[in-house]
Amino acid sequence: MRINELSADEFARSMALIGEAIDHVANGGVGADIVAEIAAGAGKSEDREAAAEWGMGVIAKFLPRVLNENVTDAYMVLAALDGQTVEEYEACFTPAKFAADTRALVAALGEGGELRELFGSFFA
Repeated sequence: MRINELSADEFARSMALIGEAIDHVANGGVGADIVAEIAAGAGKSEDREAAAEWGMGVIAKFLPRVLNENVTDAYMVLAALDGQTVEEYEACFTPAKFAADTRALVAALGEGGELRELFGSFFA
C-alpha cells in the first residue's frame, strides 16, 4: 500500500476509484446493513477520537462481507491504495498479494494505522 507516496493527481484518481467502489457497496445488500449500523451508532459519542474509532470499527466489521459479496469493489479499493488502476492490480494479482493487501488494509484502518488519520475525520 503506497497511498502516502502518491502524487496529487494519483491521489485524486485513487480517491475517485475508492468513491466508485463505496457507491457500489452502498447501493448493494451490504450497504443497507452498513447504513443501519451507522444509523444505530450515530451520535453515541461526542468524543472525536471515539467517533473515529467507532467508524473504523464499522468498516473493519463489514470488510470480510464486502470482500465476499463485492470482490470487484475490493479490487478497486486495493488498487487505489496502491496507486494502480484495477487492470494494473489484476495484472499483478496473486492470492498471496490479495491476502497481504487485505491484511494491510485492515491494519491501516486499525488503531495507529496510516488510513485512520486520513479517513477517520469523515466519522468525527
